[in-house]
Amino acid sequence: MKDFWKMPLAELREAAEEETRRKHGQKVTYVINRNANFSRICTVGCAFCGFGKRPGTAGATSDRIDEVVARVGQTPWVTEVCLQGGIDPGLSPQYYLDLVRALREAFPWMHLHAFSPMEIDSLCEKAGCGAEEMMAKLRAAGVGTIPGTAAEILVDEVRRKISRNKLPAGRWVEIVKAAHRAGLRSSATILFGHVERWEDIRSHFEVLRGVQEETGGFTEFVPLAFVPYQNRLGAILARRAGGMRVLEERIRRRAMRLYPLARMVLGDVIPNLQTSWVKLGLEGAVESLGWGCNDFGGTLYEESITRSSGGRHGERLEPETIVAAIRGAGYEPIQRSTVYGPAENRFSLGKKCCQPPAEGHLITRIESLNPNQGDKKLWQRNRMQRL
Repeated sequence: MKDFWKMPLAELREAAEEETRRKHGQKVTYVINRNANFSRICTVGCAFCGFGKRPGTAGATSDRIDEVVARVGQTPWVTEVCLQGGIDPGLSPQYYLDLVRALREAFPWMHLHAFSPMEIDSLCEKAGCGAEEMMAKLRAAGVGTIPGTAAEILVDEVRRKISRNKLPAGRWVEIVKAAHRAGLRSSATILFGHVERWEDIRSHFEVLRGVQEETGGFTEFVPLAFVPYQNRLGAILARRAGGMRVLEERIRRRAMRLYPLARMVLGDVIPNLQTSWVKLGLEGAVESLGWGCNDFGGTLYEESITRSSGGRHGERLEPETIVAAIRGAGYEPIQRSTVYGPAENRFSLGKKCCQPPAEGHLITRIESLNPNQGDKKLWQRNRMQRL
C-alpha cells in the first residue's frame, strides 16, 4: 500500500485527481447560502482571529433577533443560512433558540446550519445541561446541521499555542458525536498553515476518520488556510518567516499538498472535499479542483470572519460567478443541498428567487419581532431591490 504522506507532490496530485474523477466524475457541487454572524463579542481570544471583540471594547456588538431576520431577508433565494457568532457571555441559551425559531418561521425553505461545537459547549455550560440535551433543543427549534468549525487542529498541544481558551480536542469530538447521534450531521474542518506540523495534520485526520467510522455524520471535509494579515498569530509568524510574502508562500505550498492528501487519506470515508474561495481566492479555488476537491462551497453573501483577519477575496460570490468558474475549469456545476442531495429549489440565473416567500406571513413575523415601522419598510425595500 502506498504511503501518501511520503509521495512526491506531482504523483500525489495526479492520484487525487484520478480518485476524485472516479468518485464524482466531472461534477462539482456548490450551494447557494449566506452567513449570518450575530455577535462579534467573544471572550475566547484566539490568536488567529480578527473577528471577536472583548466585551466593552470598540466594535463589541451583538444583533437583535429582528436585525438578523431582516438581514437574511435581503437574500430570500438562498437555500442555507450559516449561523455563527462569538462566545458572548451576554447571550442566553434562549436567545439562540429564539433566533433559530424566528428564522425557521420566517424562511421555512432555508436550511439552518447553525452553531459551532465551541458555541454549543458554551450553551451547555450556560444551560447546565449535557450535549445530548442541548442537541435535542436545537433540533426541535429548527437547526438542521451544525458547522464543524472550532476544530482548528485536533491536537491539544497545538490548540494551547493558538487558542488556549478554546474547548479541548476531546470535547470537540464529544459534541460532534452527540450532534450526529441526535440526527444533526456536520461538516468537518481543519485550520492549517500556522504552527502545526505534518504529524499534527496526520493526527487530525485520524481523529476525523475515527468519528466518521463511528457515526457517519460528516457531510464534507473543509480545509481552511490560515489568513495571517490582521491577527496576532499572523504578525508573529510573519516576523519568524522573514516577511509576510514568505509566510504566504508557505501557506500556499501547504495547501497544495494538504488537499490531495485529504482526498487520498479521508476520501473513502468522507467523500466530499470542499475548497474555500474565501481563503484561496477564486483562482486558487478553481485550481484546487484539480487537487481532489469536488465541492466549491457556497455564495456566503456575508463573509465577515475571514475579512476581519484581512481576507482579500471578498464577502460573497454570486451563483453566476461560481457556475462560470466551474465550467471554465472543464467541470459540470451542480447546485446541491446542505447535505449534498439535490437542491430542493433550483436557482434561476435570471431571477434570484428559489421559492417566492409568503408575503403576509413574512411581514407579519418581522413586524411582531420589531415594531419599528422604519426598519420594516427598509427590509421591504431592500428585498424588492434584490428581487
